[in-house]
Amino acid sequence: MTSDRPDLIAGEQATMRQSANLPSFIGSPWVHCDTDAIRAHGAKAVFLGVPFDQATVYRSGSSHGPRGVRSASEAYLSYLGEYDIDLFEEFRLIDCGDVPIVPANAARSRAAIADYVGRILDAGAFPILVGGDHSIPIPAMDAVSARVEGKVGFLHFDAHLDCQPDVAGERFTNWSGVARAVERDNVDPANVALVGIRGALNPPEQFRFVRDHGLTVYTMREITRRGIADVVTEALDRVTDGTEAFYITWDTDVIDASAMPGTDGPEPGGLTSAEALRAIELVGARKPIAMDIVEITPAYDPSGISTRLGCYLIFNVLGGWATGGEPRRG
Repeated sequence: MTSDRPDLIAGEQATMRQSANLPSFIGSPWVHCDTDAIRAHGAKAVFLGVPFDQATVYRSGSSHGPRGVRSASEAYLSYLGEYDIDLFEEFRLIDCGDVPIVPANAARSRAAIADYVGRILDAGAFPILVGGDHSIPIPAMDAVSARVEGKVGFLHFDAHLDCQPDVAGERFTNWSGVARAVERDNVDPANVALVGIRGALNPPEQFRFVRDHGLTVYTMREITRRGIADVVTEALDRVTDGTEAFYITWDTDVIDASAMPGTDGPEPGGLTSAEALRAIELVGARKPIAMDIVEITPAYDPSGISTRLGCYLIFNVLGGWATGGEPRRG
């Protein structure tokens, strides 16, 4: 017997379930992730959940990140007083639900991520992906690279280099995002910057990869010595030098574990929350084409400070976008 029931992993069904049962990000309108629908709403910025953690090589659980950030956002307003903007008025901010992830099929899930990011870009909006593990920029960059004529810069905030060519033969992992980025025809290694690197989980072969490809690394020691604004400004100059657009990927473990315990690979000695918010504010002022915030893992942080900080990363990138990185108050 033929069934008329719709495919339960289709994007329409996922969005219907979410809008019926879950809060959207800061109460923004639910809009199906369809180019015409996004354009019709006039959205300039889009929250897109990516509940995918099938490519992690460490602890799992970041698939619950989008839900956690949405839940935390119920505490907040759309008005940001320091910037004197309302996100609904300034960006027509919407929530396009979650990318429909296919259980146990990473390749099809990556294809869906690229497809959904592409729909948002085609509508002329800024996709803000909330994950999910740090393999997400690989398919997201598929969508970006296919739509940009000219060079694309790549800005990577992380405690870890993520320059592993493969993990036991697997090329698509949360340890391989930078390695895949520099393989693209329209990504020049001179336009790739890695910010916040530190700790004892960066193997020698990844440092060799950095040297062999001429990548620029800003360690936490350098940030401590020079200051966050100076380093991030220089990194932004590098990724925007001669490029048509740049992509930012933000691994939450770049932030010190005391302020971001709910992440896949928490590390001490990282950015303070204030440094992180200033950094992403400066990034927003340069208007990236797309961004992700990944590896938020709510189960490891019952206090909820990690998901709240995740909300503020979004607030500050949009605040920086609207004001050129200089808040109007304070």
